[in-house]
Amino acid sequence: MNDTAYEIIRCRHCGTKNRVPVDKSGSVPRCGKCHQPLQPEQQGAAGEAVVLRCSECHAKNRIRPDHLNDEAKCGKCGARLHTKDLFEAQPFMLSDMNFQDKVLKSPLPVLIFAMSPSCPSCNMVAPHVDAFAKESKGKIRVGRLNIQFNPQLASRFNIMSVPYLLIFDRGELMEELPGGLDKHQLMMKMSKYLY
Repeated sequence: MNDTAYEIIRCRHCGTKNRVPVDKSGSVPRCGKCHQPLQPEQQGAAGEAVVLRCSECHAKNRIRPDHLNDEAKCGKCGARLHTKDLFEAQPFMLSDMNFQDKVLKSPLPVLIFAMSPSCPSCNMVAPHVDAFAKESKGKIRVGRLNIQFNPQLASRFNIMSVPYLLIFDRGELMEELPGGLDKHQLMMKMSKYLY
């Protein structure tokens, strides 16, 4: 059996993924499709593009990781993309004041965990939501909504009991889930909203 270690390097010219031996020495690796030299800065996790939705026209946009800090613009309407949202701590606290910016104009799908600090069921579900938020950072945004401090949002979505989960994509409410789910169930439920 061959014990050679390989790494995947994406070609900057044609986008092809190339399997290159780690111990290859003396020559510059070349793309197997277009035969261009492969750049060393393309190695590892830096090769995967991030997909964000435009907050204006809701078109999907692929952004290379080396351009995340640049001024990224939508390819369809030219609006500025909110790449800083990828690096925001999760779960974020949601309120009546920031709902428009954090949820309706989000470049990623949003899972909202409606809860109350005095609810024992919410306290049991919260660690699962936090673990899911940590694992899905950069793919799905997760927010907490305290219904005691934000009664307008609670009444807007008819939240009568907690815990309650709301799923938004493209600025629209996609699903409402009364009760709580564990981390695995959250992953399964949100998988269809990944870009």
